[in-house]
Amino acid sequence: MMTTLFVLTALASAGLFTELLAANQAPLGYEDESGFHFGPECTDGQSFELENPS
Repeated sequence: MMTTLFVLTALASAGLFTELLAANQAPLGYEDESGFHFGPECTDGQSFELENPS
């Protein structure tokens, strides 16, 4: 009984730790009606591809 409790506590702790690491490493971006966009929000209406012709 105690072993099961310890195993479940360890699994829950590992899951919480993994979730915190994943949230810390998540990319920054924004989502609008056309979908999710990585990077800061562009306020001048131009896309990044038009600004960088390479």
